[in-house]
Amino acid sequence: MPPHRPFFTRRNIRVVIAALALGAAAIGGCKKSLENTPESVADAFVEAYFQRMDQRGALELTALGATKMLEIELKEVEELRKDGFEPGAVSVSVHRGEPKPREERIRIPYEIEIDNEGNKQVRQADIELSRIDGQWKVVRVGVSSKDSKTAM
Repeated sequence: MPPHRPFFTRRNIRVVIAALALGAAAIGGCKKSLENTPESVADAFVEAYFQRMDQRGALELTALGATKMLEIELKEVEELRKDGFEPGAVSVSVHRGEPKPREERIRIPYEIEIDNEGNKQVRQADIELSRIDGQWKVVRVGVSSKDSKTAM
């Protein structure tokens, strides 16, 4: 029987420490998993689309009509963004209203306040979600000024 060799030799400890460090870095770098609730998906969409003006990030959270809407927008801004144009520094705050179930879907209203260098505007956003393949997805986005009710 060969002599017993301890696993934790100096060399093995270095390898284990390096592996743990890489694992911690990978875990720390991972994006936080999105909770599969209508509110969390709608909040993530509103943050990406209205606050960060990131249509590509918002696209991941959509299906059906909302996906088509964002794909059209991305094509429209493609040339501008290719030339280095990025949305300006605009302050956007959002306030979520009470979710309203509607058949197999849920509608969540938001008030979007946009402050562009002292020029304030308030918009109403109606985010409609549906469960598709077990995941909540934004399927329709309606936006109007505070006084009107025009859907996009």
